[in-house]
Amino acid sequence: MDMLIVESGAKSKTIQKYLGKGWIVGACNGHVQDLPTSRTKDGKKAMWASTADKLPQPPWEWTDEKAERTIGKLLAKAKSSKVENVYIATDLDREGEFIAWRLFEIFTAKGFNNVWRITFNEITKTAVQASIDARGNVNQNLVSAAMVRRFMDRLVGFRSSKFSRSWSLPAMGRVQTPTLGFIVDKELEREAFVPLPYFAVHADAGGLRWNARFHDKDDTEAWVDDKGKFHAGRTNDAELANAAYAASSDGLTISTVEPGKYQRNPDPPFTTDTLLMKAGSEMNWNPRRSMKIAGELYNAGHITYIRTDSTRTNAGAREDIKSHIRETWGEDHIGKGVVGSDAKGKSGKSNVQDAHEAIRPTRPKINSPDGLNSDQARLYRIVWARFAGSQMNASQYERLSMTAEADGFSRPFTGTASWRVHRGWEAAFEGIRKEPSIAPPSFDAKPGTSLPLDSVDEGEENPSLREDETKPPSRYKQHSIVQKMKSEGIGRPSTYATTIGKLLTRKYVLEENGSLIPCDSGRTLWLDVAPYYDRSSHGIDGHLFSTDFTSEMEAVLDEIELGNSAAPMAWHTFCAHFQALHLAALEKKKLTPTPKQLSYFTQITKKLPDEEIASFTGGKAPDEMTGGEMRNVIDVIIKAHPVETQPASEKQVNWIVSLAKSAELSEAEASTLVGVKSFDELTGSRKGNASKLIEILLTKSKDAPREASQKQLDWIKKLVIKAELNEADACALVDASVYGDLHGGVGGTASKLITLLSKRTRGTGKKRKSKKASKGKKKPSDAAKD
Repeated sequence: MDMLIVESGAKSKTIQKYLGKGWIVGACNGHVQDLPTSRTKDGKKAMWASTADKLPQPPWEWTDEKAERTIGKLLAKAKSSKVENVYIATDLDREGEFIAWRLFEIFTAKGFNNVWRITFNEITKTAVQASIDARGNVNQNLVSAAMVRRFMDRLVGFRSSKFSRSWSLPAMGRVQTPTLGFIVDKELEREAFVPLPYFAVHADAGGLRWNARFHDKDDTEAWVDDKGKFHAGRTNDAELANAAYAASSDGLTISTVEPGKYQRNPDPPFTTDTLLMKAGSEMNWNPRRSMKIAGELYNAGHITYIRTDSTRTNAGAREDIKSHIRETWGEDHIGKGVVGSDAKGKSGKSNVQDAHEAIRPTRPKINSPDGLNSDQARLYRIVWARFAGSQMNASQYERLSMTAEADGFSRPFTGTASWRVHRGWEAAFEGIRKEPSIAPPSFDAKPGTSLPLDSVDEGEENPSLREDETKPPSRYKQHSIVQKMKSEGIGRPSTYATTIGKLLTRKYVLEENGSLIPCDSGRTLWLDVAPYYDRSSHGIDGHLFSTDFTSEMEAVLDEIELGNSAAPMAWHTFCAHFQALHLAALEKKKLTPTPKQLSYFTQITKKLPDEEIASFTGGKAPDEMTGGEMRNVIDVIIKAHPVETQPASEKQVNWIVSLAKSAELSEAEASTLVGVKSFDELTGSRKGNASKLIEILLTKSKDAPREASQKQLDWIKKLVIKAELNEADACALVDASVYGDLHGGVGGTASKLITLLSKRTRGTGKKRKSKKASKGKKKPSDAAKD
């Protein structure tokens, strides 16, 4: 009996079918051990000491009790089944290798001597068996890179996050902070943008759009945008625009015709970032959703590994798809094959050190596998089409570039007609993208041909005169910030989605209509706090959170993976650099009081007379002190006026106001519960009466009816659609009429309705999800508690 361990339950089921009897295929469900985070001494450490030639050796701690139980069960099953060989088949990236290493250490420590590392890029019977036949050992270079990455993130996270709390900010991160910088800088660019007005005129005739060409590039009145780009179809001359509009009302006459040809080349197969970009732009999916659906396809054996920067593909897969292309569209659609720059060296040859493949279908001849739900089918289809297209030739088009005259207007109108004459790679995308024209214009395209204006729908104008202004640059969306991260060399396929998720969770960024907008806290972090770590003017090289430094560190980790750089040297070099930057930041912070100090000073002095405040400060205004002076002043004030006598904090008061509202109590009624007349008389700290009032109000408001949260309502609406009910029928299940009648809280009607709808929709769809397949996902009951 042999055992094979993968990361997910869904993957284990697929592989168990391939291997059959004589095998136990289990799942570790991701990371099992990592750096300590418990309340032990080691859990509070930012780093561990080590000599210059070694990496630190921290104690590795179970990620949680669930992980410990899971591995305990696998060990017990392996022992009871007398397993001879243990094959660890975690993902083939840096993090997967780290998991494999911890599993290797755990199993060998329990007496299992034959523990092997295997990897496969696709979950097919052939690939799995080939990996077993080629079994080997854990790649220590990958493990070392994963360890250094952890140590870097731990050090920056612990020290810099503590630093940021002086501004009441939750955290800073080696990758997330420069990513936040992209979003903040884009917003500043938008705010500084000055719109430029313009006029534009177009007329629709002969099924084409004709744009008035107002100026040539060398005209003194030529219209150029804020980046200096010339636009022939725009003008600031209102009289000229009105003349074009009036003249084109009677139709156009073709004056010149210039034939031409062009082609459109296929794109290489998907990498992680290009897949996220495509799913975001064409299906409006965020990276987390895209990776979830892609992961389901990978675990079921339909596509190759989903975390990759490579555009290389397997020769056998290329031959399979070319065979399908020949059978479906003919030999004249076969191309030379397209790869991206990652797969080419300076000579244009493949980079043989790159062992990963692009994301492609595992069975290229199948463009629509059975058993997929709608989301899986949509994503699979574009993965398949992208791979198929990469092995096809260019699509060919013919084009007519024309000018036309309007009687009474001295400038020309320009129009272009193009039509496809050879499908090429575009044949693979039929049915999932808009088809182009395949026929030349219906009119006689030669000089002298008159073109009457096309009829248009009611409410539309033809010709059209548009008075408009330039728009500010678009904000990033989740998929476009991934593209920016990739282009700047920060983050990796395994971290794109989680980095964006952290910025949203920590409320540094909010998402509005799909666009990422920096919150005040995000602006503060990037514009006020991060610059403390830029000490290049003080003889210390670099900015800790610059994209250059962050991408350089990512490159160092890549070099460790490849065995080209020594991990201990890379780690100790980073440590020395960070320590210099951090110490410089701390020294700079001491020069002025932090916002947190100023806020606290205001809070503890708001009821003190000016004379007493001056006696504490020596007559200095708060902004005239250093950080150290302010800290000493606060200490003196606290000694004279203990914390429990200080006014309640703004946060405490706001919470009390909210709780009182839920309990349907007025300010006076709530205040009397702790013997005061108003919230202004409440005292802060844990010993103050504000804390006591919060405890009382929490008890009183616990069972009080309150509005359902937006999170609950969103969840209910999804379940209602899945259950094929309308709003009224769904609400009637809990004796309500509309969503607005639902109450929040654990015992509220919103929670009850979520439970009822979840039971009703359980098992719907093409496949009933197993309990194991849903592990790690948020349960409806969790949302019901909001």
